[in-house]
Amino acid sequence: MRDNNVSSGSDGNNEHKLRRGIILITYAVLLYMGLKNIGMFFDWLKVLYRILVPFVYAFAIAYLLNKPYMFLRDKAFAKIGKDGTKALKLRKALALVCAYLIGFMVIAFLVVILVPALIDSANQLTNNFSSYAQSFENFLTSTMKRFHIEVDMNSGLFQTINDLTAKVTGGDLMDVISTVAKTFLPTVFDVTKNVTTALYNWLISIIVSIYMMVSKEQLLRQSRKIIYAITPRKSHGFIAEVATLSHKMIGRFVYGKIIDSAIIGVICYIGMLILKFDYPLIISVIVGVTNIIPFFGPFIGAIPSCILLLMINPIEALWFAVFVLVLQQIDGNIIGAKILGATIGISDFWILFSILLGGGLFGVVGMILGCPIFAVIYILIGRAVNDKLSRDGLSKIANRTFSENRAISIENSKKKQ
Repeated sequence: MRDNNVSSGSDGNNEHKLRRGIILITYAVLLYMGLKNIGMFFDWLKVLYRILVPFVYAFAIAYLLNKPYMFLRDKAFAKIGKDGTKALKLRKALALVCAYLIGFMVIAFLVVILVPALIDSANQLTNNFSSYAQSFENFLTSTMKRFHIEVDMNSGLFQTINDLTAKVTGGDLMDVISTVAKTFLPTVFDVTKNVTTALYNWLISIIVSIYMMVSKEQLLRQSRKIIYAITPRKSHGFIAEVATLSHKMIGRFVYGKIIDSAIIGVICYIGMLILKFDYPLIISVIVGVTNIIPFFGPFIGAIPSCILLLMINPIEALWFAVFVLVLQQIDGNIIGAKILGATIGISDFWILFSILLGGGLFGVVGMILGCPIFAVIYILIGRAVNDKLSRDGLSKIANRTFSENRAISIENSKKKQ
């Protein structure tokens, strides 16, 4: 009887090892095939993304309008809907319509106020470009004389730039212009096609976002059912925690950044008017929009603005650079700190890391959303590590500084002696 038990146990172990080996081999083959065709996989993802772009935009619109919708539904129109289901539906519909009206009114206000002023500034810049070019030529020639750069100073700005182009690239400027001209028409066609596609996508996105807002509770319930059905029961609490934390971090960060950037744009405009800088509206819009990008946003907005002012007046460009530096210090230490507070909760090093990583993977959107997404990952990993250290009784040891560990080591060595 004992031999039979040993034999059956041995057969069971062998069968278990065989099954495990087959599973490992299958995973290895699938991993190899996946890595071998990873380019095809990413191409498929790009195609899928192009198809789903309206839904991505729709989600962004619905997410941004969700907070005004919730405020209107639960606060402004709270007295409606206490008598029955029909009244409650009326309250939701009224809040939804008002939320979209607010969004459209804000966009329409910005377009009506900003677009005509931006067009006037652009026309002024175009009309004055020749005089700006002449002043920039004078500055360029005097600077090159100062640094003993051998270029014919009497040939005008065009020939000067042509000589500099030949020195830098080894080719003639006319060749560069010819190449640009050959690609101009296809570029115009591509731009027109992209603008038309973008307008179509945004129109579809607005319609889809309305359906998302109307069916928000149902979509959330269906998503929760699917997640609970395909994941182990013990992970349900963790998934809910991740979803809640992500919504909290991303929502606060996005809303806070939009408000902060709008304030910075207005302050920049007022400051440029007081200091009498040229083209305050165009530059303030650039500074305000790029300020949405954390850390690098101020530099991204300041560089083209400084180049524009450099052509007009180099001294003015220098003072503008100082002004932007002061403005960003005020934003980082006062305005941004008040609005965003401790929303991110990670150090400057990790903020920089998340921006570079997100920007490298997903471009501008990755630079904007990289911080809150990485903050969620950082918080979850930190909680898991602290819980593990607490269970193992290592919290105090792990939290010691280098100097504390050194002092304890010296003290222990003295006791041994």
